[in-house]
Amino acid sequence: MTIKEIKEKIISDAQIKADKIIFQAESEANELINKGKKEAENIKNNILTKNRQEALLRKNKILTEAHLNARKTLLSEKQSIMEDVFNKALENILKMDDRKYCQFIKKIILDNIDNGKEIISIGEADKKRVTNAFIDEINHELKSNGKKGELKLDNHYIQIKGGIIIGSGNIKKNISLEQLLQKVREEYEMVANKQLFE
Repeated sequence: MTIKEIKEKIISDAQIKADKIIFQAESEANELINKGKKEAENIKNNILTKNRQEALLRKNKILTEAHLNARKTLLSEKQSIMEDVFNKALENILKMDDRKYCQFIKKIILDNIDNGKEIISIGEADKKRVTNAFIDEINHELKSNGKKGELKLDNHYIQIKGGIIIGSGNIKKNISLEQLLQKVREEYEMVANKQLFE
């Protein structure tokens, strides 16, 4: 699955869920606003004879609070939707069949090697998919293309859900799935928000 496909899947999944949650959140927001209006109107009528200005100030305060609460509710729902969408995208990548997942990892490796002698670190969940034999295949491909093919698989597992950390010495690139999706999220969150919620 390419980054573009991931982005498209994220937007598609989010749109379906967003429609449902936004409808519900807007209903709750309208209810809060209507309740605030009714309460404000009652207060206004009760104290109008004593102090008209005080009643208006209290009404405006209640309405402002109702609008703020409605906005907070909508913002919370938007954030929840985005979190769910990106978690679902991570799940979908991790559930790929071995062949597709390995193709995905291979592309990540080939796009990020500098000298062909890097160490590839993986999470424990990938130990059956990203094996020494898999790295040997990539090395063979590199050599057949006239490049160095001396990539090695780290013996120690790292704390990532998927993807890789690649590099040598102190220079390492974090290409874990978590990091990839975080970059996609940062890049497309504003776009997704506009498409889904405006």
